[in-house]
Amino acid sequence: MKTQSYISAFSLAFLALASCQDSYEDVDNSIFAPTLETASTINVKPSATETATGYVEASMAVKMDRDVTVTFVADPDGVNVYNGIYGADYIMLPSDYYNIPEPSAVIPAGANTTGKVAVEFFNLGDLDISKTYVLPVRMTSEFATLSNNTYYFVVKESALVTVTADMTENYAVFAQGDQAPELENLSKITVEALLYPIDFPNMLSTIMGIEGGFLVRVGDAGIPSNQLQLATSNGNVTDPAWTFDTGKWTFLTLTYDTETGECCVYFDGVLKGNVQTGNYKNPVNWNTASGDITDGPRGFYVGYAYDANRYFKGYMSELRVWNRILSKEEINEPNHFYVVNEDADGLAAYWKMDEGTGNTIHDYANGYDLKCQKAPDWIPVYLPEK
Repeated sequence: MKTQSYISAFSLAFLALASCQDSYEDVDNSIFAPTLETASTINVKPSATETATGYVEASMAVKMDRDVTVTFVADPDGVNVYNGIYGADYIMLPSDYYNIPEPSAVIPAGANTTGKVAVEFFNLGDLDISKTYVLPVRMTSEFATLSNNTYYFVVKESALVTVTADMTENYAVFAQGDQAPELENLSKITVEALLYPIDFPNMLSTIMGIEGGFLVRVGDAGIPSNQLQLATSNGNVTDPAWTFDTGKWTFLTLTYDTETGECCVYFDGVLKGNVQTGNYKNPVNWNTASGDITDGPRGFYVGYAYDANRYFKGYMSELRVWNRILSKEEINEPNHFYVVNEDADGLAAYWKMDEGTGNTIHDYANGYDLKCQKAPDWIPVYLPEK
C-alpha cells in the first residue's frame, strides 16, 4: 500500500482542548498548548495512504532563565474526557498505530516554545475503519503548572474525494510546450475523468485534448449536446449510447488504439454502445502549450477548445491519461473511479483536481502541472457517496 503525505480512507484531525485549568489564574506562569483549539487535518484514504504525521507543541507564558523540559505522553484516560466533551463514543487508538519518536522536548532558556513535536501514525490501512479512534497526547513537565495540556488526534474514515473543481467558463493549460514528454507519441491511449455535468448549454463542451487534432468533447452539430464525441483531424467517433446525465457523477473511460482505430467508451466501468472504429492513425501528441485557440497552433486544453462557448459546465475530478489501453477489469478495480497509485503502470498524467485553492492543477504522475485561466470554485464533495 502506497504512502501519500497529502491525502488519500481516513481523516486525522487533531484538536487541542482545554483541561486542568482550575489553578491557572493563581500562578504567574504556566505551560500550555499554543491555542485553546488547534485543528489540523490529514486525509488518509484506503489503498493510498499507510502513514501520516501530526504535531504537538508546548508554549510558556513567561520566558524562563533556564531550560524547561516538556514530555508528551499518550493518555488513555483522555478518551473519556474527549467523549464527555463531544458526546462521542470513540475508542483509544491502539499502540500498534502510533509513536512519538522524540517525546521529550525543551523550551530553551529565554524562549517560550518547544517547537513542533511529531506524532507518527502508521499501519493505518490495517485499522477497522468502521470505528472511530482518538489518541489523547498529554503534556507533562517538572514545571508544575500546566494549562490546556492535552491534544486529541481523531482517526476516522474519510472520503476518497473531498473537493473538486467547478470548471464552468474556465479552462486549464500547460504553462509551456515540451514540458510533458510522456504525453507525446501515444499509439495507445486511455483518457479518464470523473465528471458532474450541471448542464450542456452549448452545442459543444470540451473535456480535454487539442482542437483539430485529438479532442475528447461532448456534443456537435447533428448530435445531442450531451453525447460524447472523439473529434480528430481524420474524422469523429461517437455513439448514441454515449450520453451523459446531468446532475450526477459519471466516471468516463475512453480508450483508443491508433494502430487499429478501435475506440471503446465506458461509463462507470460499463461498456457503452458498440466498439467503434475511427480513422485517426497517428500517435497522439498532447505535449503542447496553448496556442491561438482559433487559428493555431492549437495546444492542449482541459475544458476549452476553439472558442469561449465550448467550456464544460460542471465539476471535474480525477483526470488521467494513460499510455496504454486499460482493460475492463482494471477500470472496475476497487476505488478505481476515485483514486489510483501515482506510479501505476502507464499513467502518463494524473490531475486529481483536489487542490481546494488557487489556480494550479498539480499532476501527481509526472509533474505536468496545469494553470487555470482563473481560480476555479472549489466544491466540497464526499465521494464515493454513502
